[in-house]
Amino acid sequence: MVSAFSQRSLGMLAAPVKMLVRPFPRLNAALSAAIWNFQYKRDQWNYLDSESGRQPLSLVEEYVPDAKILDLGCGTSANLPLAPGRYRHYHGVDISAIAIERARALGRPDTSFETADILTYQTHERYDAILLREVLYYFATDKVAGLLLHLAGFLEPGGKIFVQVWDAYARSEYTDVVRDCGLRVLEERARTEGGGGIIIVLASPDPPAPTSAI
Repeated sequence: MVSAFSQRSLGMLAAPVKMLVRPFPRLNAALSAAIWNFQYKRDQWNYLDSESGRQPLSLVEEYVPDAKILDLGCGTSANLPLAPGRYRHYHGVDISAIAIERARALGRPDTSFETADILTYQTHERYDAILLREVLYYFATDKVAGLLLHLAGFLEPGGKIFVQVWDAYARSEYTDVVRDCGLRVLEERARTEGGGGIIIVLASPDPPAPTSAI
């Protein structure tokens, strides 16, 4: 017989991770990874694999053609149509080792994958485009601006960050933080796939104008 405590524990593991992280923003990465892996084993996120990811790639092609792309919180990446010619190289990062295993199994060309916590992610690589697709609201809002400024350091000159938020109205506290994080907002485009929401395109701040000598 399953104890009441075990039933509650399984219920927490089956709940959306964002419902755990929002009340408990200090939820550590190891526990978060365990929950994600449990949910991927239960195929709770399979529905995402059938959703189209054409719009983010179309925006990347518009702003930075032939891009080297970093996709943070990529999941299995199956919903992103990584057809040859749409990118130069794609690197996906996710906290779930099971999601990354499934992403690698797709065997798409010019792709690489890594298991890591994107909140503390470090790399010496530089990218033309960084994707954050429906991931920011798994973190406390007071972490978001710092994360975005940190990620801007991974951009090539002229590189862009693409932040996708499914329900911009319900997640207004997150979109407000994105807009005010210190990076330039180049565009906010309404999502045309998968319901409402927006994609916010960010760039590094303009360098200060040179001052004339007195």
